Amino acid sequence: MVDLPRYVHGEKKPSGRRYFAYQRYRGTPKAWPRVPLPADPLSVEFATRAKLCEQLAAVRDDNIWHWKFVDEAGRGHDLPAPDDAEKFWTAVEKAVEVAKQFAAGERRTFRALITDFKASAAFKLKGNDPSASAEEQPTAARPGAKRKPGRRSVGGLSKSTRGQYSRHFREIEENWGDDPVRALTTVDAQAAIDVFSELGMPSAGRAFRATISRLIDWGIPRGYAEVNVIEKTEKPHEDGTYEPWAPWAFEHFFANARLGLHMPVYSALFTGQRISDVVEMKRPQDGVREMPIIAQKTNGIVPIQIHSEYRAIIKATGQDHEKLHLREDGEPWTYEGFKTAWQRELNRDVFKRFREERVVFHGIRKNAVNNLLEVGCSEALVAAIIKMSPAMVHHYSKRVNQFRLARAAMQQFEAGWAELRPHVLGNLKIIT
Repeated sequence: MVDLPRYVHGEKKPSGRRYFAYQRYRGTPKAWPRVPLPADPLSVEFATRAKLCEQLAAVRDDNIWHWKFVDEAGRGHDLPAPDDAEKFWTAVEKAVEVAKQFAAGERRTFRALITDFKASAAFKLKGNDPSASAEEQPTAARPGAKRKPGRRSVGGLSKSTRGQYSRHFREIEENWGDDPVRALTTVDAQAAIDVFSELGMPSAGRAFRATISRLIDWGIPRGYAEVNVIEKTEKPHEDGTYEPWAPWAFEHFFANARLGLHMPVYSALFTGQRISDVVEMKRPQDGVREMPIIAQKTNGIVPIQIHSEYRAIIKATGQDHEKLHLREDGEPWTYEGFKTAWQRELNRDVFKRFREERVVFHGIRKNAVNNLLEVGCSEALVAAIIKMSPAMVHHYSKRVNQFRLARAAMQQFEAGWAELRPHVLGNLKIIT
């Protein structure tokens, strides 16, 4: 019988096959999720991975586990959940390689820069340091101001800013993770920023630009780059010109776009949600009338109602994956992956008219609002269904109201024309 390393446990299945996993604090309230290990406890791979498990760190926050690999220098490298063993161990091996190159002073990639930045004081949250003694207290900024003994104010990021950084760091790693920071050009950076405008998300584009600019600024005195190429890029501007999709746009899109992009467009049309929330939607169970989601921008619950045709479209996909929006290979879309795929698709020659007329994903949100207004829903009802502020619904409704008023005016004009005509055209004959 082989003596297993600490926290490693084996389990024999009815088939006779044994499975091994690393699990700290097993059998206690603070037990970690299981980390799968190779099936052969005598193999080099088993011994190597069991040893690497000693450098894992896991923290639970609101029932969600966050994993890191902590290298010899104390840097934490973010990891995916171990549910997908292959993806988890690939990330661990990459973290080990990054740590080695850090130690050798060779690593100057975006992945290394992000790891360094996250480990620095620049990425800490705002708060108080309870460990400070009274002697360590800073002088009060305001004459006569009181301070509590044993506490001092600590600078740092707000929770929302740190969340923004983390979201865009994932995008940067996915696109440029293994590229040297100094290899990034202004042209490449501008192309990435422009994607947000093409999706109708200029605000997110400005946040992305600010995040990567801050990251490179921080890396310059630490040897990652000589200049900040982001400074010469243009900010996405909110000009409010994104229009709802016309019928020709939907017809052209579904006739020419890759199949994996179809369902997200249908979801945006029938729910009116932002792209970041559409991608994360879960498949509704049969028979339910709504599919609540938590909006990433507001953290509020959106009580999405399921339209009958939307339900039929979902059923027609024939999929049973937990996530609603899947790539052609059956894997769920990630936000970053979808954005990249959307940009690549809309850059094809067949979508030249989309680019010329600025047909963007965010325009479908206006379609959803206008559809509800056109069938007579009040602005308050629309705001409740789509979870949009009444002011924004009113802004979206202006054009719908213009057309509605114009049609009503023409009906009155037609009804009163016979009486009015002699006062306008006299005895001029009617053309028939």
